[in-house]
Amino acid sequence: MLNRTPFHRLARAISLFGLLLFSASTYAQSVSILLYHHVSETTPRVTSVSPDELRSHLGYLRDNNFAVIDLHHALAGMRGEKELPEKSVVITFDDAYQNIFNAARPILKEFNMPWALFVSTDFIGDTPGHYMSWTQLQTLHQEGVVIANHSSDHAHLPMRKANESNDAWRTRVVENIENAQALLEQHVGIQHKLFAYPYGEYDNALKAIVKELGYTAFGQHSGGAGPRSDMQAIPRFAAAGIYSNINTLDTKMAALNFPVTNLKYEDTLLAYHETKPYVEVEMDTADIHTHQVQCFISGEIYKPEWLSETRFRVQTNKDLPVGRSRYNCTAPSKSLRGRYYWFSMQWIRQDQQGQWPD
Repeated sequence: MLNRTPFHRLARAISLFGLLLFSASTYAQSVSILLYHHVSETTPRVTSVSPDELRSHLGYLRDNNFAVIDLHHALAGMRGEKELPEKSVVITFDDAYQNIFNAARPILKEFNMPWALFVSTDFIGDTPGHYMSWTQLQTLHQEGVVIANHSSDHAHLPMRKANESNDAWRTRVVENIENAQALLEQHVGIQHKLFAYPYGEYDNALKAIVKELGYTAFGQHSGGAGPRSDMQAIPRFAAAGIYSNINTLDTKMAALNFPVTNLKYEDTLLAYHETKPYVEVEMDTADIHTHQVQCFISGEIYKPEWLSETRFRVQTNKDLPVGRSRYNCTAPSKSLRGRYYWFSMQWIRQDQQGQWPD
């Protein structure tokens, strides 16, 4: 029988405490990537924040010990090449609207926070208008803003044209992405290959193309990003419109990378008759009580079906509508009080003609 002297008990306590610290540090290797579009009071509310709302978001991050980091730093952390600070956040914008340059840029400078901008190049001209000019993008690049690819024309890239073969679709998509990249390299001087899917839309085939072309890619489904993320489908939290309320956005800002070890599903692009897709999630449960995992579909709470101690299945019991939908699943962390693991799966259901709305 072991002799549990005070020394042995102290040594064991120190060992357990060290393990706890190591575990908490491991679980905290997460970053929340925020997504903005317009910064204006006159643009569509669904994709807009006012200048005052953006200032309040940045002030909250500053005053609550968040680390707003450069996108490249975040990606290096996700790849295990750098340490991610606790409560890491990245700020991103899509579409290069003029109001981002005129309204958002001064506020971000005021708070001295890094940010990234994903650009659809067809809308960029020699002079500023509704969208930025090439000169303005060069200015942002020189100021340290990460400028990146958002396609040539902001099309629904997974959508096939009538009677379009898979080979023709593939050629069209590759040209769309690579032409935009070439223009950004030529006019701005970027050297990285970062891509944000227009509308956040991707299917298995598009994701495979993006990976083959060497891009790291971002969606618009929610979730904490980190080492467990798919690097061709990195989640971002929408922070505009109904999602701009800091009383709900604060939890997302502190989200943790859901500890997914394997996903099983058919495809994110659904035919018209495919109305109730499923996803099976294999996960590391070391920092999660499985009974606390809950999922949300179309505003309703779903309890996942547990297939084993580490694998669950979630599936809607109502037909998903035509267009974009998501399954979101969350669970509180055991070790990091008040912080939640957050996982999201995006779906696109086509109509009978293979189309869907913006």
